[in-house]
Amino acid sequence: MRGFFYIFEKSMLVNYSKPTHLLFLKMKLFLKYYCIWVFISIPFNLRAQETVVDRNFILTNLARHTEVFEDKSKKISFEEATRQKYSLHTNESINYGFTNAFYWIRFRLKNTDSIPLKLLVEIPNAHINKLRFYSKDQSGKWQSSLTGDHYPFRQRPINHPHFVFPIILQAKETAEYYLWADKHGEQIQVPMHLYSEAGFQDYSNKVFIFYGVMLGITGLFVIVGCFLFLFFRQKIILYYWLYTTSIWIFMLAQPGIGFQYIWSESSWWASSVRPVSLTSFYLFSLLFTRQFYPDISKARFLDITIKIFMVLLLIYQVLFFSQNPAFGLFKNPWYNPVYYEGNDLIVVIQSLTIFALIILWSIIGIGIYFYIRTRKAENLWFVFAFSMILVGGTTGIFVFLGIFPDNFITHNLVFIANPVEIIIMSVLLANRYRNVHKENIRITSELASQRQKNAIQLLEGQMIERRRLSQELHDGISLILANIRLKLSILTQKNPMPEMSELVDKLGEVGQDIRQFSQALSPVILEKYGLTQAIEELIQATKNSQSKVNVEFSHHISNENLLPALISQTLYQITLELLNNILKHAHATHAQISIIENKNLIVLKVADDGQGYESTGKSGGIGIQNIKARTQSLNGKFSISHQKKGMIHTVQLPVHTKLFS
Repeated sequence: MRGFFYIFEKSMLVNYSKPTHLLFLKMKLFLKYYCIWVFISIPFNLRAQETVVDRNFILTNLARHTEVFEDKSKKISFEEATRQKYSLHTNESINYGFTNAFYWIRFRLKNTDSIPLKLLVEIPNAHINKLRFYSKDQSGKWQSSLTGDHYPFRQRPINHPHFVFPIILQAKETAEYYLWADKHGEQIQVPMHLYSEAGFQDYSNKVFIFYGVMLGITGLFVIVGCFLFLFFRQKIILYYWLYTTSIWIFMLAQPGIGFQYIWSESSWWASSVRPVSLTSFYLFSLLFTRQFYPDISKARFLDITIKIFMVLLLIYQVLFFSQNPAFGLFKNPWYNPVYYEGNDLIVVIQSLTIFALIILWSIIGIGIYFYIRTRKAENLWFVFAFSMILVGGTTGIFVFLGIFPDNFITHNLVFIANPVEIIIMSVLLANRYRNVHKENIRITSELASQRQKNAIQLLEGQMIERRRLSQELHDGISLILANIRLKLSILTQKNPMPEMSELVDKLGEVGQDIRQFSQALSPVILEKYGLTQAIEELIQATKNSQSKVNVEFSHHISNENLLPALISQTLYQITLELLNNILKHAHATHAQISIIENKNLIVLKVADDGQGYESTGKSGGIGIQNIKARTQSLNGKFSISHQKKGMIHTVQLPVHTKLFS
């Protein structure tokens, strides 16, 4: 201002006379005092412009047309508040961050229409402790309505999760209104919107659809997580379910829907549900992170840090729950309609806000740490998921602090971030369990392969031992018995005795039995001529034994020489077992044996027209059970079926079963 008058003086002194100079001095003095008066009086004369409405009005941001007075003493009455000097407010929301004061808000409405208008003032912050709305009745007297989340929900003027106050503005009327807000000890945030009835209904429908979709998505994952835990009974799923449930409860509380429909009579819980659900979310997130990264216990610093965080969160939980008036631990606990000093509450809320950001950054840092170590993509997705929570939470905090503007997007960004985070973590868990399932399948397959290998090696060992025993019986004991029988025959010829002749015959029968037993263990013809020739020899021996059963045999094998010895030996032993069962137990007159090569399978069928037997359970005796075991050990199939008369036994063995001999 001094520079302005200096330039003005120089311009007036150039080529002017003394009277003119005196006139200039008077003008200078007048302008100086006028400017001083203007600069001093303007701040005290500024008033919010009247919000003009008519029948075409739908909605407006009322906070931009208000005046605000801060009551730091928290003792000013309404009459005193009407006489105070208010500051003009033009921002999107009345937001002063953390505060320990009351706030008085004044605004004016002007109806330029010729009809009365029904309007609604909405405060979309559902967590203001106390609100008292003042308006004049038809007689000109001030009346008020008191509400807030320190009072039961039934005290709301309008049944809505937000605070909504009805106004009837008469034709051509200009009216003044006051709003008293108490949020001391926390963040004060009073967004204000003015709606017509139709505009508010349309807005409410859209908002409820948005909240319903987001809560529905999150609630679905909460239910799925509960069932998964009941099914798997694992800690990682339990902590996942608990932290998604904590998020869902917070999302119910944030817009006031939980207070409206669930805990409408619990004013203490209505105020404390958000910090309690958030501390629960951070606690269960840390527990989930420990389970998601089991190796975190090896990183001593991270492990100790997480444990310290969990202890501090438990302290916060105890602190919030101890304020429940029902416990009676404090004379004036937080979150109740009785007056309380808010300085200690500000410290707790501020420290919890900072602590929450530290925890989120720590969880993200853990994900980055393990990504650097393992280079697994799931770690990046883990970081991205919790980054969504960090973005949503940080945005909300910055809105509370007045750094970010308060609008629908910034106010509800957490509703978008939380479901996205839950979806990502659910996919990560599903992918991890899919990998675990694949690994279990691989291990099971390896174990099955090892069992099959052991079984085949056992069969091969049995086959080798059978061959050795057969050779010992044929070349050893059988020859010794034949030699003894020969010598006894010679002695009998020299000294004929009936007992000696009977003994020679018995030795002949024993020798014949040993030869047959040796042949059954490992027929020489099987090794020399193959499977089909050995079975034909077996059938011929059956006919020679004067059996009444007529046995037919058919076969079709492209190259019998390529058939593994173990497969041939197994099929021969099974054929022998089934044929003996027919001869001894079936009372059959006809039997049919067929061996057919079908692609990669060798199919053995043994059918008879006997009396049959019950094929369920363990019927069929030890022989049938041995056949099943042999077939399964070679990765084959054994089935029993009935026909009109008799039974059909079918064995299917893969030709190229991996053998280890």
